[in-house]
Amino acid sequence: MNPAPKDASALASRVRHELENAGFTVERHPLSADGGLSVRHDPARGVVVSWGPATGVGGDDVARFPTIRNVVRLALRTILAEAGYQVTEDGGEMVVTGRV
Repeated sequence: MNPAPKDASALASRVRHELENAGFTVERHPLSADGGLSVRHDPARGVVVSWGPATGVGGDDVARFPTIRNVVRLALRTILAEAGYQVTEDGGEMVVTGRV
């Protein structure tokens, strides 16, 4: 069940705050060419947390290392789960739908 828009906004804010407290710089919009971490509400899924490397930094090689992506996803999932959030993966993104 996806949160209502008002609840989703509050949930996105709490998720963003949790990740910032863990040391991440969080964007409110989908990822740019600068890469990084974004938290946004997707009405069809819930609050979506995405991470991507910057394009052009180290060439395309950085984006090809599945280990780096897996480690970042594991870190995000662990931080959010330890904070009590229900987290699932969908297409390489974390989807947060509420607290456990």
